[in-house]
Amino acid sequence: MTKPILAEQYAQLLNASAEKAKEIDRASSSPGSGRMQIIELVSLVHASDIQADTKRRISDMLVRLIEHSQMEERCGTLLTNSDVGFLKRLEAKHPNISPKDALVLLFIKLGYDTREIARRRGISTRGMESIRYRIHKKIGRGKHQALKTYLGDL
Repeated sequence: MTKPILAEQYAQLLNASAEKAKEIDRASSSPGSGRMQIIELVSLVHASDIQADTKRRISDMLVRLIEHSQMEERCGTLLTNSDVGFLKRLEAKHPNISPKDALVLLFIKLGYDTREIARRRGISTRGMESIRYRIHKKIGRGKHQALKTYLGDL
């Protein structure tokens, strides 16, 4: 009876590990540069003969896509809409945070541990601990205040 339980737990761990690896790969991939095409599309929309309110809605959506693309370029990775929203709130509250620090904070918010983030960034776990410590100080958290809890509330 112990072997089937262990095999099931092992399979669950493999699935969880694969999901984390997939998320890290997504967040660490380099973003595409379609911003110029979006800007050109904004010009085409403005020149088109469609209703003003429809034109405004399309333009607003394209501007959001441009902002999304700019945020991806700053972070050097592909981002979801919720990632971009989080990073905008983080940037507004802590303008002194660098794009690399912001990406580390995004990984922390998503639940990755220090070892996983260090492996992805190609640095030692100890180096990542130092980065976390400096970030902790930059955003003004106390010694015993968890970053993940703070970021989850942001």
